[in-house]
Amino acid sequence: MINKLLLRLSRALIIAVLVLGCGLFQMSMLSQPVLANPASIPHSGAPRTEMPPDIQRILDRGTLVVALLDHDNPPFFIGEAKALGGLDIKIAQGLADALEVDLEFNRTAGTFNQVVEKVYQLEADIAISKLSRTLNRAKQVHFSHPYVTMRQGLLVNRLQLAQQTEGNQIIEAIRNFNGNVGVIEGSSYGSFIKQKFPAATIQEYPTWDDIVKAVVNGDIQAAYRDELEIKKVILKNPDAALRLQTIALTDTQDQIAMAIPWDSHNLQAFVNQYLDTFKLDYTANDVLGEYADYLQE
Repeated sequence: MINKLLLRLSRALIIAVLVLGCGLFQMSMLSQPVLANPASIPHSGAPRTEMPPDIQRILDRGTLVVALLDHDNPPFFIGEAKALGGLDIKIAQGLADALEVDLEFNRTAGTFNQVVEKVYQLEADIAISKLSRTLNRAKQVHFSHPYVTMRQGLLVNRLQLAQQTEGNQIIEAIRNFNGNVGVIEGSSYGSFIKQKFPAATIQEYPTWDDIVKAVVNGDIQAAYRDELEIKKVILKNPDAALRLQTIALTDTQDQIAMAIPWDSHNLQAFVNQYLDTFKLDYTANDVLGEYADYLQE
């Protein structure tokens, strides 16, 4: 009896040791990294393109198509065909060179909003046309990081400003401005002015020159645009300072950026990387200083 009992205990002990050993082996195997079998990785079945589709489309065409306003806006862009120059042209050429493709401009848009529309309709790969980033435009396209940041500004008829202040401080008069203000038709400043001066009466004009003339003649009290364009008026016509006053609004910003199709995520990342790599981040004074020669043309 004792021998049989010892035999049973020995067998039970052997089985327990084997079970424990198997458990430890399994635990050690689970702790080891497992190399995936490439054949077992799920995929869509579609062949992998050499580049992301939005980049590949440009490379296959061999040309970067850039939407640009149909009339000049120095120092951002000025000239015709292959004689174009300015900050926006320099950036466009740099992007084309980085992609190793040719550069082509689509200049069929008559307003800034129409430039954005060209990108939305995929008639251009990108818009580089002194475009302000706005929420309304962002409903249709993506924007790059800003490459120019400026303040918004007013160009005011001195005589009419004096009549409106009536002894009050100019700052207070500007804050409560309710006169007639000119903006370019189809520009971002139509929406900017509604936010900044809700009591003002907006008058749209086809061109900036038309607006400046209207301010000088007293047809409207002020013109509303970015500080660079406001400063350009006085730089190009020093005598105008006798009749006009420039006012930069320090609590505002106008960020100039590139517009990209809303589904071109890789192109957007590429453009932002380009801006970061070459540290393209200008102020109004930077642009005026570096591209002053274009203002004389």
